[in-house]
Amino acid sequence: MKERSLNILRELSNSPGASGFEDAVVAVGRKYAEGIGKLEEDFLRNLYIHRKENTGSKPIVMLDAHSDEVGLIIQHIKPNGTLRFLPLGGWNKNALPSSKVLVRNALGEYIPGIIAAKPVHFMSAAERQNSGMEIDDMIIDIGARSAKEAKEDFHIRIGEPAVPATEFEYDEKHDLLFGKGFDCRIGCAAMLEALLRLEGRELPCDVVAVLSTQEELGLRSSKVTANRVKPDAAIVMEGCPADDTFTEEYAIQTALGKGPMFRHMDVSAICSPRFQRFTLDLAEKKGIPVQEAVRKGGGNNAASIQTTLDGAPSVVAGIPVRYAHTTNCISSGADFETTVEMIIALLENLTPEVIASF
Repeated sequence: MKERSLNILRELSNSPGASGFEDAVVAVGRKYAEGIGKLEEDFLRNLYIHRKENTGSKPIVMLDAHSDEVGLIIQHIKPNGTLRFLPLGGWNKNALPSSKVLVRNALGEYIPGIIAAKPVHFMSAAERQNSGMEIDDMIIDIGARSAKEAKEDFHIRIGEPAVPATEFEYDEKHDLLFGKGFDCRIGCAAMLEALLRLEGRELPCDVVAVLSTQEELGLRSSKVTANRVKPDAAIVMEGCPADDTFTEEYAIQTALGKGPMFRHMDVSAICSPRFQRFTLDLAEKKGIPVQEAVRKGGGNNAASIQTTLDGAPSVVAGIPVRYAHTTNCISSGADFETTVEMIIALLENLTPEVIASF
């Protein structure tokens, strides 16, 4: 994997950015987008990137990748100094206990803590048999011994976010990526890398790219961004759950190492069938490996973009992510690269006539 791509993804993945608290991620996006074109932000911290090569006379293709990650928010400080929390987004809650997290305090510092539950040593026989665990059964332990200490010495206050304390790693030998928040930091990185490779090149469409916020809380910001950009078509980047470690072979549709997954549908949207077919045919013509899927779960910003204002035909390029919505993710460098190639191929071929045909 190219060094610049690794650096972009490393900085994005390591940045704390729970839904609603994406400032650090947006700062990284700004750093790498500097020079691509005009940058704008709105109060929701959506970052808009307008290519300097845009003419204002061509159809607008919107690129979207959400900058938030599933996170936590502090709800209460208990008398013993531990912290009650609520989820920001759809966690696999059974993966949370014993995870190390970083909690933002009143000074803006992210301090370490551990998600804990009642130790097995103190459980009754009935509790041991009940393997299911709810968020209400968990706390974050930052090491404080009282609420007073948590507030005065650790500067903890309610309403602050927490994120996994997971550092990005790259296994060069196997071209594997390890880290947190790959849903959708890996999509953000692919979008930025594609824009950087296209610098100075004329395209048949104008491009406005958006790092959008609060996707994990119900696709909230994409309603705002679609209203602002008014796209004629959209390509949505995602870090989508890989299904190759637990699904029967015939049913695998999102495997590591086989390219981006373009979904026909999920529970939030049916992607534009004509745009979807154009994309799959273009991938075959270009020799770019891709996957396709019909999903019975999931959701993405295409749902909002396709139904806002007059609507805009959309497709979703999902980079496979093993163990999305947990504190540790695995992805493939090869899938990242083929996704970048596919984004570039689409932008090179989305002429006014093609877009009108959707």
